[in-house]
Amino acid sequence: MVRADLSYLRVESGHHLEQKARAFSAGTPTQQLSHVLARQRPVAHPISSLPPELLSLVFLHCLPSCQQLSLSTAPLLLTRICGGWRLIALRTPELWSTVFLELFALPVDRFEPKLRMLEYWLARSAAHSLSLYFHVRQPIPDAVPLLTAHAPRWRDVDLFLHRKTLAGFSSPDQQLPLLRRLSLACLPASEDDPHPEHWVTAFGDAPALVEVSLRRLAPKHVVLPWAQLTTFSVQCNDPGDALRVLLLAPGLETFSLDLTRSAEPTSALAELEPLVHDALRSLTLAVHPAAAPALPTHALLAPLTLPALRTLALPPLGPADVTPLHAFFARSASARTLTHLSAPLAPLAPHALVPLFAPLRALEDLALQYPTADAVLDLLAALHAAAEPAFLPCLHTLVLECARGGVPYAALLAGLQARSAAAPRRVVALRAFELSVMAPTPHEAGADAAYLLPLQTLKAQGMKLLVSHVYQASVV
Repeated sequence: MVRADLSYLRVESGHHLEQKARAFSAGTPTQQLSHVLARQRPVAHPISSLPPELLSLVFLHCLPSCQQLSLSTAPLLLTRICGGWRLIALRTPELWSTVFLELFALPVDRFEPKLRMLEYWLARSAAHSLSLYFHVRQPIPDAVPLLTAHAPRWRDVDLFLHRKTLAGFSSPDQQLPLLRRLSLACLPASEDDPHPEHWVTAFGDAPALVEVSLRRLAPKHVVLPWAQLTTFSVQCNDPGDALRVLLLAPGLETFSLDLTRSAEPTSALAELEPLVHDALRSLTLAVHPAAAPALPTHALLAPLTLPALRTLALPPLGPADVTPLHAFFARSASARTLTHLSAPLAPLAPHALVPLFAPLRALEDLALQYPTADAVLDLLAALHAAAEPAFLPCLHTLVLECARGGVPYAALLAGLQARSAAAPRRVVALRAFELSVMAPTPHEAGADAAYLLPLQTLKAQGMKLLVSHVYQASVV
């Protein structure tokens, strides 16, 4: 926070005002006129007394979160207030170090003024490192040399471009010494390209790059310094090409794969050899519903062994996934490493969930979507059971979202009381529980009102407890 000494600003007392009035009435007409004119002069705002280096800091705190190239927002707005502010703004490169340009509906013939403004903006940033957000869906090849001229200063880059524009980033000798985060998105999707060769080659020489996101763009179309990456996210249609990234990036810690509706079936994984990745700590898998029948979850997990995995988010689990998922947990030693797990559920065989999750002794956070009424009852009964070893002894957060059925109040109360802070300490106390159900509606659940008071007591004791009906108000 910028502070300044403004103690010299005082409110004049009545005594001082009386003295000035007597002096005014005793003066000559010329003196009286001079006095009136002097009082009409504009008084400088206190902020104008700040030295330029402090005022530039104030300007930096006035920047919007998304700095669009607009005359109505900072920093361009600051150059229009007065000559002094304009000079300070133009001499503060950090004000211009974030470039945000998004053109989706603008006609192509109106791009030229925007490019001139972009050129002016980049020039004002001088030698400061750059954060670049540039989303233009129409072909705009003239922007490529304008941007790459400042490539050595790129720090964070987010590009969503037409394929013809993105193909312009093909200089293999482009040096990017400061680049740490890169996001590339392509329109139309890159899988429509008849040439499978690398055609985005400008990002291979980036010694500081650790985080990459590719949207609608296959990894095989991009040259990257794979070995140094720690975070990678991709949306594409080829699961085999995406999973091969784990071979190219042995230091990867976070990996997210989103397979599109045109994703290739499991035959695309046939040539992928078993893959052991010792560094991966977080894995997120998502499959478009249209592609899910041909790409079951167990097919994506089959080649993988991830002994360091702590966080796992899966596509919908069906009956055919239960046994392969259990095998994945076993070969990855997930019992001692996995702490966070989330997945939507298709209807499973009776009593399938508890044996599947029971080995996960380190699991702290479990989130399931669309569990059946029987699955909810099984999980709550397992929480309450006195069997040894205890079920999920480290669990402190349980979320059951959009459960098929009503609220099983008796089982819910028994399970939560067994895992409350007042329970014996053979397990970790459950700190947060959330259950949302599709039926019955709140006015149909009056017979269960007797359970609400003890549940609300658990909430008052510190448990973050939410029981609600989908699309309606919460019950607890």
